[in-house]
Amino acid sequence: MQATGIIAEYNPFHNGHLYHIQETKRLTQQPVIVVMSGSFMQRGEPAILSKWQRAAFAVQGGADLVLELGCAFTLRSAEFFARGAVELLAATGCVNTLACGTEHPQSDFVAAARLACSAEAQARLRELLQSGSSYAQAWEKILGAHTAFRSPNDILALEYSKALLQTAASIKPLYLQRTDEGYNSTAISSNIASASAIRQALALGNGSWQQATPAYTHAALTRGGYDAQLLWQLLKYRLRLLTPPQLAERCEASEGLENLLSRAADCASLQSALAACISKRYTASRIRRLLLQILLDQSKAVWQQQEPAYLRLLAFNDTGRQLLHQMKTSTSLPLITKLGQNALNNDNAAYQTHLALEIAATDTWSLLQHDTALNRSGNDFYQSPIYVRSQS
Repeated sequence: MQATGIIAEYNPFHNGHLYHIQETKRLTQQPVIVVMSGSFMQRGEPAILSKWQRAAFAVQGGADLVLELGCAFTLRSAEFFARGAVELLAATGCVNTLACGTEHPQSDFVAAARLACSAEAQARLRELLQSGSSYAQAWEKILGAHTAFRSPNDILALEYSKALLQTAASIKPLYLQRTDEGYNSTAISSNIASASAIRQALALGNGSWQQATPAYTHAALTRGGYDAQLLWQLLKYRLRLLTPPQLAERCEASEGLENLLSRAADCASLQSALAACISKRYTASRIRRLLLQILLDQSKAVWQQQEPAYLRLLAFNDTGRQLLHQMKTSTSLPLITKLGQNALNNDNAAYQTHLALEIAATDTWSLLQHDTALNRSGNDFYQSPIYVRSQS
């Protein structure tokens, strides 16, 4: 059995995601395996719902199997986020296509990826970054002749294409048109809207988000959310506790950025801290990712590990069960279906490090929850993968 892969965050799962899955299955006539961010998003934010709940919604929407992309990849730049996810899909041994949602699917992403992987482009990238350009701005200057790489999903599609060329040549890309008003749009004018717009409407108590999400997600989204003030108190505690050199040892800060982060400890809110740190070069997403890396209190070396060490199941249906059975012999990585007390008893150091980091991330995410059923330690051990019965 061959499958098509999708890389997503589903924060939250909405009608645009539903369309993406359904259109992918229509075009490929294959089951869909999703690699989905776990407790923390690539924007540097906690998920508004648990990873199991979001994965179950994706399966209800047509995905057949959902695997976790841990924060060792989600709390890093688009390059490492994409590469980790692509390598997870390749490790299943049964994915031959990657369906990417993008604003400009007609662009020649493969040609752009080949250029981006060249030594000349990499040297130019370093030069532009050192001169103060952001990552997105640098790629736009380098690849402007190929396509307008201004939007987040075009950038991700480029990173997916690069990762496929470098590590998973047997997986072919499929570029699909995004149907919402843009990744960062906050407008909800129809039944299709961005996750950013839906999160903002939820935060403001504006019920317009309901038209843009499947009905089966509404009850959970009404109850969902995390304590943003507590998150800032935890972040501020870490910033005040550690010296700038200690901060630099715990995150991917470079070129003195740890000094800027240290000064942010006196800010009254996360928003004011971001305002004090962001610049043309340092985006809000990068600063938020660094803050969460610091909060999770790992060494910089942990964040610089580049390859996944296991596959972690979050949700599945009957077709997903068949894929799991096949993956027992096709996968090149250990497959975790349920964590037991001996979960860390593996001789592979990367396996131990990544899994321990993910358990810490889940416990930190749980600490931020208002729901007492979620606000406990050890959710990674208590929660089993969610089986969603296939519709007849």
